[in-house]
Amino acid sequence: MDRLLSVSQAARMAGVPRRMLQQHIQEGHVSTFEGYIRMSELRKAYPSINADRSGMVEKVRLIREAAAHKDIGDKRDPERLAAELHRSRIEIAHLKDELDAYRTLAADTEQRLLSLQGQCEHREAGLLGALIGWYMNQVSLREHH
Repeated sequence: MDRLLSVSQAARMAGVPRRMLQQHIQEGHVSTFEGYIRMSELRKAYPSINADRSGMVEKVRLIREAAAHKDIGDKRDPERLAAELHRSRIEIAHLKDELDAYRTLAADTEQRLLSLQGQCEHREAGLLGALIGWYMNQVSLREHH
């Protein structure tokens, strides 16, 4: 089966700039299939193509090598678990503080809107009342999720 390559992959394999390959496509020197270039088409246009030039073979080799040497360790290591638990507790405390700050902001905003509503003319007060109702509903919905 003929391998399909993106224009970027094909350009790397051919050793030409992507822009040049796009120009060759537009000129009809290289044909595409649904935006991709078949390896056989690339070989016709660039007979000296190097399939390894894309770097994929080297990347795979490096990934395999890294995986072979990776020290997985015991996932139930008590020290590692204790450190993760400590980090999680710190993060939860930070998130609780952040949530409290948002709750305070929401309450302050509600009070300011209500105060502003009291200073408005009847028509504007009605419009602002609708906004306040929507706002309070949105805050309530988020508190229950």
